[in-house]
Amino acid sequence: MRRRRPRRWLRLITLVVLIAGGVLLHVAWPFIAYPVTTLEIERKAALPPENIRVPLAGIAEVDITPPVGIPKFGYSAWSRPADGFRTRLRAKAFYLHAPDSTPLALVTLDLGAGSRVLHHRVAEIIATETDVPAHGLSLLVTHTHSGPGQYMDSDFYNVFGSDSPGFDPQLTEFLSQRIAAAVISAYQQRSAARFATGQTDIRGLTRNRSIDAWARNFDLPEDQITEALALQAVNPAMTMLRIDLEADDGQFYPAGALTAFSIHGTAIPAFTRPWHADVWAWLGQDVAQGIQARYDTPFTPVHGAYQATHADNNPAWIEGLRGDREARRIGQALAARALTLFDTLGEDIQAQRTPAPLTTWIGTRQLDLLALTDADRFGICERAAVGAATAGAANGDEVFVISWLPYLQQGWPRRVFTDGCHGAKQWMLSRLQRLLPAERFPHEALFQVIRINDLVLVAVPWEVTLESGNVIREAVLAELPQGNWTVEISSLANGFFGYATTPAEYGIQYYEGGHTLYGPGTLGLLAGQSAKLTRDLVREGEIQDLPQGWQFALRSRRYWPETELAPAPRALLSAPAFSPASAKREAFWAFRFSGEHPAYLQLEQPLLQVEVDAGNGWQPLAVDGIPINDQGTDLQLRMERTTDTGADYTVRWYNPLPPAPDQRFRIHVAPRPAGATPVQPGFYSPAF
Repeated sequence: MRRRRPRRWLRLITLVVLIAGGVLLHVAWPFIAYPVTTLEIERKAALPPENIRVPLAGIAEVDITPPVGIPKFGYSAWSRPADGFRTRLRAKAFYLHAPDSTPLALVTLDLGAGSRVLHHRVAEIIATETDVPAHGLSLLVTHTHSGPGQYMDSDFYNVFGSDSPGFDPQLTEFLSQRIAAAVISAYQQRSAARFATGQTDIRGLTRNRSIDAWARNFDLPEDQITEALALQAVNPAMTMLRIDLEADDGQFYPAGALTAFSIHGTAIPAFTRPWHADVWAWLGQDVAQGIQARYDTPFTPVHGAYQATHADNNPAWIEGLRGDREARRIGQALAARALTLFDTLGEDIQAQRTPAPLTTWIGTRQLDLLALTDADRFGICERAAVGAATAGAANGDEVFVISWLPYLQQGWPRRVFTDGCHGAKQWMLSRLQRLLPAERFPHEALFQVIRINDLVLVAVPWEVTLESGNVIREAVLAELPQGNWTVEISSLANGFFGYATTPAEYGIQYYEGGHTLYGPGTLGLLAGQSAKLTRDLVREGEIQDLPQGWQFALRSRRYWPETELAPAPRALLSAPAFSPASAKREAFWAFRFSGEHPAYLQLEQPLLQVEVDAGNGWQPLAVDGIPINDQGTDLQLRMERTTDTGADYTVRWYNPLPPAPDQRFRIHVAPRPAGATPVQPGFYSPAF
């Protein structure tokens, strides 16, 4: 009698094939089924610059908070679409014009990364309103992981950078228009200016999240790789440009500052839903408020902060307390040090002669990594490839069980067949990645070198590790004339190409190495091209190596909310109730209301204000002259759910004032639309 062979192995193989096929279909579906949006952007000539004898500057700030429902960028599949805001997202524009030089605009953005679509579209919009040309515009970012996605210039990051795939044209146009409005406003407010630059070192608020990879740069023995070393293996430098402006009385007053620091925007963890600027919210707000409080300035101060070489530098949150409390603690501590530096730089400005000196250089070059000559490639691979360690997530953001699986786990490099260009990288989905054309990965990069007096800003669209930044810095310094230069590398400016690690860091394949898309030669490209651009700038003068226009064809999906519902009247669902603080949570008052669909909310406009009645009628609440409203960091709006008529919302006031015996509070929800005849009138919570 013949025995039948067991079919268990056949079933197991079939199951594995079906799972693999399902994963592949899920990954490939947006590239197959989503429609393509084609954008044509023209590089227009800017207005002719004025013939000026003294340097000019202008500063402006604009809210760029998108609507509810947009996917968030930064934690990839572990992100969740925004359901409201805890802090606002902002664009802060700094216009600078030196005599006999091309004007420039540096803009800091509470976004996860830059984008060439944003850069080029903003340049197109501002050309008819300002004298800033496309090569004089630089978009610098905070790299908050709680900002929007879906505005990138590559299909790869529009699909895999968020929890939902696709480029959103309406979101991108919204961001472009708001950012352009900040630049135009800064230009329109320009006046004579004085400047000072300086640095201070800050330790204890950041730590190296991949200390084992960093240690490979120096062949350190294992017993020396400690938590104490992780706190030291960081870029401690905070670099600031202070700007004072001339007022109507002919005197110069503090107006703002532009500050670089190296810290990941990850104090707010994955799965957190509201929009949040992370530690940068307090670094920006507290310095601006401190300037206003300390100086008798007629200007509304603006503090714009942006990333330096942060790729392996995380916030040093207290274990188990990561979230709003730690973001606040770290952000406020950074702000206190920044304000001290700002004060110190005031002494330099006071000592300046009149007119104050300003020297600027601008070098901007677009490179297609797929079309470079061998000499210009500096060892990068012929196409991008994603490492399996990218799915395993960065240290501190591990997700069970994926981050502990062999092959996906950090520190799991390829040990055989490593003679290919990508070396030790384990390819995610193996060679199936080649089914995605090289053009779908990011491949056209903007390199910028911008001089502002003794500060040289090197802006690149990669996340640069500490030691990679040191290599780029030395390469640029070698091309500058003798002088006392401060060279600052800005990560993720104007685009996103993943990470840039040293070859030693790459070899161990932690998250940063797995996410170095163009292989171990990536740092060589960044150092070589940044040095070359600096050399050309020094020898030839201004560099504007850009095409006359750009075309983008991106797989698209609409996330911008829309509805055919009329705005539903607002109605109270639950009265204000107090929740005391706990070890992990701040104290807050909260109430619930029903109202309009989120398509009507206009989150870029002020919405929430605390009011107080101390026996003389209701007035907007202010503490030490600072209004308590949603332009700060303590008022939160979250949508609970959509309904047949609109949506239900929760409002929270965190860290509230304890009411005095003769005081009552209430929260005002502003009318919508803002600034026009409302179809949705204002709404007040009950007094509490």
